[in-house]
Amino acid sequence: MLMTPGPTEIPKKVRKAMARPIQNPDIEEEFRKLYREIEEKVKKVYQTDKDVLIPGGEGILGLEASIASTLEPGDKVLCISNGIYGDEFGKFVEMFGGEPIFCKSPYGERLDVEKVKSLIEKHDFRASTMVHCETPTGTLNHINKILPILKENQIITIVDAVSSLAGTPVPVENIDLCIGGSQKCLSAQPGLTTVSVSDKAWETIMEKEQNTFYTNLAIWKETWFEKNYFPYTPLVSNIYGLEEALNLILKEGLENVFGRHQKSAQVCRDLGKEMGLELYPENDELCSPTVTAFLIEGKAKRLQDKVYKDSGILLATGLREFEEDILRIGHMGYNADVEKVEKVMKALESSTN
Repeated sequence: MLMTPGPTEIPKKVRKAMARPIQNPDIEEEFRKLYREIEEKVKKVYQTDKDVLIPGGEGILGLEASIASTLEPGDKVLCISNGIYGDEFGKFVEMFGGEPIFCKSPYGERLDVEKVKSLIEKHDFRASTMVHCETPTGTLNHINKILPILKENQIITIVDAVSSLAGTPVPVENIDLCIGGSQKCLSAQPGLTTVSVSDKAWETIMEKEQNTFYTNLAIWKETWFEKNYFPYTPLVSNIYGLEEALNLILKEGLENVFGRHQKSAQVCRDLGKEMGLELYPENDELCSPTVTAFLIEGKAKRLQDKVYKDSGILLATGLREFEEDILRIGHMGYNADVEKVEKVMKALESSTN
């Protein structure tokens, strides 16, 4: 039983869709028609009318491509962070010649809105980066107050919503480049990233002299959107699987999906508290509806192994410095299910006794 914060279990209908005979996307107009229909379904999940892209590659491709496609050498980027993935954005910025200036908050605490304002007054930023859901610590960042400030100052907003998209509302209307991933709350197979692109982002991308290919989002505008052919061959079977995953979400209804995630998360947290486990972050308001992190200092890896050995349930530990101290339960997408969560927590309790 796979209860990690991505990849998730994949519904049988999605696996079956992936087994379909493939079409040739470079020749068959029927596939291009299907692809555009899938784009419209992705837009519904994003709750946006903006253009969306579905490049072939894990969610990290969307993060790197968003940086590569917008930054000029020497551009200053405001990296707003309270976690590992927020910090990692800075490495992408440096990789493509930009200058990351961090606005850091302690892990598991709120992003600092006043510090954001202060840094904007001191620097001329081309772009900003932030993470909506920091899965390593189970933290959901409330970015709604920060995004309008960045928009008002004409700063391009790049948001990692890989672990939140389709699990909780994402304020896409104020995001220029919003990145999702197929293997998280969408509960499709790993291998696809999704990116919504605002008009402002397109303007910046098309004005920039691009010096990459696979991470160059401009080629999608020049080929797919303007000439109706793909810049490179799509991952056809993955696309079939993604379509079925989207169908399941849209049939259930987004509000129902969000409610299911919230209920599963609450049950997980409540049962954990009853067992005497400590939440990370401590503030319930910052706990993600897609993943719950428990602080189990020095014992997380050992407990992860014991639960798997005793019950056949695979959980995740934290990353890097949190590997031995945080145990994570993924209740996202297909796994956002109260019965599954209760089964996991029963197994966890049994393994801690």
